[in-house]
Amino acid sequence: MIVGKKVRLRALEKSDLAKLWEWLNDEEVMWFWAEPCSTQSLAEVEQWFAKLQETAGRFSKQFIIENEEGAPIGRIHYEYLETKHQRTEVGMQIGEKEYWGRGYGTDAMIAFLDYLFNELGLHRVYLRVESYNPRALKCYQKCGFTQEGILRHHVFTRGEYHDDLMMGILCNEFNQRQK
Repeated sequence: MIVGKKVRLRALEKSDLAKLWEWLNDEEVMWFWAEPCSTQSLAEVEQWFAKLQETAGRFSKQFIIENEEGAPIGRIHYEYLETKHQRTEVGMQIGEKEYWGRGYGTDAMIAFLDYLFNELGLHRVYLRVESYNPRALKCYQKCGFTQEGILRHHVFTRGEYHDDLMMGILCNEFNQRQK
């Protein structure tokens, strides 16, 4: 288990799929994931989880973000883990809206980055964030991510094109900030 100041991160379990299914079918939650009209059945979520188990830990891993009481409030993951280059892409979603804007995402990402850099020994972590998600952008900047580029008109949702912002952080940058 990965422990932050406000959150705990633990492996995604089959028992979490009903909660994940709720988040995946909440239009507002999924708007910030760039997929507001992407509904999924519980059976589809279970199939996704079964496929995930086949490759878990080798190239990707999903974690549940728990609050102080141990209730699931979101998820965080890495994917495209490249050991040769010591890098991975991360993503995070706070599914419980009452936890938005309260520092839980920042705490989860800082704890996760500490794990990725200081336990897994990675050199670089990167992510993409939609330009229309200022709350996530602020969170990632607080964690030390730097904007490295723009994927122009990369996301089409609600009838409009939006940019994706590419952000990254290096191990030494993260550790310097944590002193």
